[in-house]
Amino acid sequence: MPDTQNFNVSKKDFARYFIACQRANLIKNGLENETAPFLPKDIRTRTAADGGITFVGQLSPQPIFHATSGMPLDAKEMIPAILLKTERGFESNVVGSYGTMKKAQTAIKKGEKGVGHLFQGKDKQNHSANYYFPEQTKQPERLQDYAQKNMKWEQRLSNETFQITSPEIEEYLGTYVAACRSGANVEVSSDIATQFKEKMLAVCDNELKRTSAVRDPAIPKMSDLLFNANIKAVEICKNREKELGIGQEQKQKPQEHERNQSVER
Repeated sequence: MPDTQNFNVSKKDFARYFIACQRANLIKNGLENETAPFLPKDIRTRTAADGGITFVGQLSPQPIFHATSGMPLDAKEMIPAILLKTERGFESNVVGSYGTMKKAQTAIKKGEKGVGHLFQGKDKQNHSANYYFPEQTKQPERLQDYAQKNMKWEQRLSNETFQITSPEIEEYLGTYVAACRSGANVEVSSDIATQFKEKMLAVCDNELKRTSAVRDPAIPKMSDLLFNANIKAVEICKNREKELGIGQEQKQKPQEHERNQSVER
């Protein structure tokens, strides 16, 4: 982990700065390398009723679940976790912290780097921790088995296809995360994806600037954007299930990883 003096922040605040930079780097690399699953693949032409032609591509929803709670991560944690998974070529879709590893009776391999996140502890203070995939542990099958026993989430929209209609980050990623949570397919036009990519890279570059003095205050914080994207994702799923008469949104008990509403940066 880099020295706190390089970031001009106190040791108390360093964790949130480091996590924000790690997240921005993962997103930036995924966008620039075009490996991010929330960028469209297999672009095809589609003719509208008015004769206009649109280039549309499919996205690849990759939900990530917490091994202990059996629930999907929220967007602020899910997006960087998906990108780490893609970058490292992992096949699993569950993660856990050090506490989870103890319960699953395994341990993190030496030198492995997880996805940092903040959470509010029982003492009402903010703390930092890392999520790791089974492939990063000494006995991957133990964490996989542990997660399988705890899995509670039902993906109830697997026959649906969501359309991303806006390049705004909260709308775009909100729809993508909704697909991750619900099992739905999701697609977007190449024009909207290009605009989204430009907006997202601007946010990443701003996050990676060393001090608040040189960051552009007009550019939203990544943590705020992903927080709002998660709210949008839940809303999309809830509304679509209601339209289909599937039933009330599955009640979710507050999980430690979902209580992470602390301000970052």
